[in-house]
Amino acid sequence: MNVPISVIVPIYNVEKFIFKCLESIRNQSFTDFEVILVNDGTPDGSMEIAAEFAEKDQRFRIFNKENGGLSDARNFGVRQARGDYIAFVDSDDYLHRDYLKTLYEACVESGADMSCCRYLFSYRGGKFFLSWPVNAGKRVVSSERGIKMLINDVFLQNMAWSRLCRRELFIGTGVEYPDMYYEDIATTSRLLYHGKKLAITGKIRYYYAIHGGSITQTKGAKLINDYMRSLLVLCNFFRYHGEYEKYRKQIRFDAWKVYLANLWQILVLHVSAGDLRGMGKNFSQMRKNRKYIVSGEFEPTDSIPPLPYPITEPAGRGKK
Repeated sequence: MNVPISVIVPIYNVEKFIFKCLESIRNQSFTDFEVILVNDGTPDGSMEIAAEFAEKDQRFRIFNKENGGLSDARNFGVRQARGDYIAFVDSDDYLHRDYLKTLYEACVESGADMSCCRYLFSYRGGKFFLSWPVNAGKRVVSSERGIKMLINDVFLQNMAWSRLCRRELFIGTGVEYPDMYYEDIATTSRLLYHGKKLAITGKIRYYYAIHGGSITQTKGAKLINDYMRSLLVLCNFFRYHGEYEKYRKQIRFDAWKVYLANLWQILVLHVSAGDLRGMGKNFSQMRKNRKYIVSGEFEPTDSIPPLPYPITEPAGRGKK
């Protein structure tokens, strides 16, 4: 039986946080939804807490799978969903009471295929907050305009959470979250490409918790590679669909932004490892990647392309 909204919650090692997350979903002012609880092979007690919610509230449904990572859990959840719209919630975050109501009304009233809200980064157990984007006012934009804003990734960002997406943007389009960091940068614009309009609510409705286990606190060559690779996925996608020229300016801007951010991360990577060997080569690899992405050197593919010049870990990383 279809419902207006399917809320997908991947679960892995979040025993300390999951009750607050699920309680904030259960207490939504908009009540006509289902919750897809995806057990991604978590080894802790998270699922015992999730099972209590499922036992007391029939809207909560548990699905078990082998561990495959965040993207795999999200893709799995989409295949189980029965909602007209899909919302993703990370299981260590929590929601404003009107989160679903605000996003759903924005889509219905404007006929948008996707809606998004502002959010608060929560630091130190909720003792300090930072709102973002800072100036995202209420408006409805075309998919083309929305994609340009998403690629720039400044005043409108790509997070899978903090938005509602029509399920048809996933089903039949072939768009899934790739197995990588920054998977949402690689995906949100591709989803919106298959829609017509994006509704921006301008309201703070999502609380993103930053703690020691967050991806945002992770360092390493893979994180650096995947940041550049996420942009390569977009560049490849628009080339494949013959739309690259439409977004060339934004892709070139973002390539420079990612390049500069990654140069800093490479420096941090080598300094923290106490080993500067190979740092010059890694800087050179980043320059090659940036030029490759904004050039016409590669034939587009309908799959996820590899990064041609990967960054490597310092030889001394992990050694005492």
